[in-house]
Amino acid sequence: MTDTHDTDLLTGIAVLLDTEGVGVYSPDDVLPQDSTAVVLGRMPDGPDRALGLTPYPVADDDTTNAITGIQVRMRAGTDPTDLVQLGNGVFSVLHNRQHYTAGGVHVALSWRQSQAWIGQDDRGRMELTANYYFRTTRSGPHLID
Repeated sequence: MTDTHDTDLLTGIAVLLDTEGVGVYSPDDVLPQDSTAVVLGRMPDGPDRALGLTPYPVADDDTTNAITGIQVRMRAGTDPTDLVQLGNGVFSVLHNRQHYTAGGVHVALSWRQSQAWIGQDDRGRMELTANYYFRTTRSGPHLID
């Protein structure tokens, strides 16, 4: 049995952010410099505006209840107000969203747990990171359904 929960959720959130107009998730294409890239994992050198999504476990118990975190690393050029607006866009899509499907994973609730400025990259572009939590059901061979 292959467990694809995290990759399905991660990809589903990338697609949701694209669908809601926050950024463009197109993993097989080079994005124009004026777009906001949604990428999985490491932030690319370009374009200047980007969202990097990285999953991590938060809470799993002996049942199928799970909370998975996704760090959203944001970059929006050198104007801090653009970065704040990008963060607001992610917040509007994900915070307190209830009972939806992302990549085939049912999300009972998602919320922003924290957010902080992380300074500038080596090109002077402002960066921000936010941690969003996703309450889901995750099955497994040793869990109580």
